[in-house]
Amino acid sequence: MADPALPRTHLYVPGDRPDRFDKAVAAGADVVILDLEDAVAPDGKQPALEAVTGWLASRPTAAGPQLWVRVNRGALDEVEVLARRAALDGLCLPKVESAAEVEAVHALAPNVRLAPLVESAVGVARLSGIASAAGVVWLHLGELDLAADLGMTVSTGDELDAVRTMVVVASRAAGLAAPPAPVSPEVADMDRFAASTLRLRNLGFAGRACIHPRQVEVVHRLAAARAGDVAWARRVLVEACTHDGAAFVFEGSMIDEAVLRRARDIVAGDAGA
Repeated sequence: MADPALPRTHLYVPGDRPDRFDKAVAAGADVVILDLEDAVAPDGKQPALEAVTGWLASRPTAAGPQLWVRVNRGALDEVEVLARRAALDGLCLPKVESAAEVEAVHALAPNVRLAPLVESAVGVARLSGIASAAGVVWLHLGELDLAADLGMTVSTGDELDAVRTMVVVASRAAGLAAPPAPVSPEVADMDRFAASTLRLRNLGFAGRACIHPRQVEVVHRLAAARAGDVAWARRVLVEACTHDGAAFVFEGSMIDEAVLRRARDIVAGDAGA
């Protein structure tokens, strides 16, 4: 179930902090994710669900950013309640380890877009099935939980590159939109955050999941800086129309079908943003 839109930013906000919901919308992210899972203490789950559903009920549809909710794993009762909210655009499903988990949610909410989070070795091993499950539009990678599950110490930032590539490949193979880059706990050094965002973009991720409005601003600035890439891609595609499928030289570089595919992806990403 591919989705044509490629949001630049997915901003998490704790589901037990309704005072922050409108602020999150005003931060300018393309997607706001109201979090009922990790951000909420066990005894606060029900009040958080009530706060989120109540706020969604008050929101006009088709206004502002996409509104998603990260539910708790296996919490089908949450899914049933949220699916009745017209303002809801999608559900993030945490710690998914099988396509069956996704299918169970889709059965209850067939008209709601789904984004599984892969956060364990089992989930990684079953990426293909999860990505191909009904209702899925893109995948998320939960790196902190995954690193803990693998007993991995993350220090240089590239330890999970192999898994990152697997998520990108599984997304492409299933016909999904490119996955958003995973969250970063870095909220002070924005230069460092920008560098990691660019690096993840080079690995095939599109946009990024964020935990602070400052991160949103950085990701959007980097997206705007891609204007030169978009302009190049459009020029290449126009020129390709005159070569009837044959390879050609353009602005000093050889252009073949692989390059054209990349140019189409860049233009499609710009349209989605």
